[in-house]
Amino acid sequence: MRIRELSGYTEKMIKGKRWELLLLCLLPIGGELLLRSAEAALYCLMLYFGTIRPIDLFTGINTEQAVLSAIFILLRFLIMPPLWCGLGARLMLFAEGKKEPKRLSRYLSSGKFILRSISANFFVCLISALFLLPIVAAFALGIYLLSDGAAEAELFVAVNLIALGIFLGIRWIYFRFGLTAVPFLLLKKEDFSAFRVVLFTIKFMRHRGKFPLKLILTYLLPVLIIPPYFIPKIAVSYAVGISIFFKEDENAYEQTCIHRSFGKSTAA
Repeated sequence: MRIRELSGYTEKMIKGKRWELLLLCLLPIGGELLLRSAEAALYCLMLYFGTIRPIDLFTGINTEQAVLSAIFILLRFLIMPPLWCGLGARLMLFAEGKKEPKRLSRYLSSGKFILRSISANFFVCLISALFLLPIVAAFALGIYLLSDGAAEAELFVAVNLIALGIFLGIRWIYFRFGLTAVPFLLLKKEDFSAFRVVLFTIKFMRHRGKFPLKLILTYLLPVLIIPPYFIPKIAVSYAVGISIFFKEDENAYEQTCIHRSFGKSTAA
């Protein structure tokens, strides 16, 4: 998919609706910033009153700071997934040209949708962490061999382990970017459980992990310069891209079924 063509198509779609879409996009962004700011403000108060030392912010030794950090992690885990998934569902409906898409509040007031969003986010984090383990192990073992005064054979193994870690790390980045499609596909696969949606997304984005990365790299500088103007564009562009990919897969599946049916009738 060419980003330039997608950009032109998206620009026509959002014409006259840019600020409405911006408000939708700002809801999860604002929620994330609010929680982060509240956490930082409490840490500042703890530093000001001498409850913790600056180094404790990075070590987690201080009990109060560790408890506070755990509370905010839990809050983000419970609050943010429904906001991001609700935005994804709303953008998908807009990308598909629904004349009267459901309001975001209808998703956020649905207990089933909230539970699916939180569950999907949990499985995304879990699978991402599992895929990250071999990378950490390769780097850790490679660095250990180098720091332990590796001989010629050990040096060869260490260099190869680090090279393997770099290769797997790059693959993991593409994999992780591919999982950003989960909030959009939760709507398309409403009959799937959250776990099945995550597995479906992995398969769906297997050869398309470059798409979100290319989209981000294309719009990164414009978004940093004029955020209110370009945030809706990149969000809708992503939704349109996922919608196009989904239709491509549906058409390919229908063609496969037609060919199979035609083959059976010919054989008969």
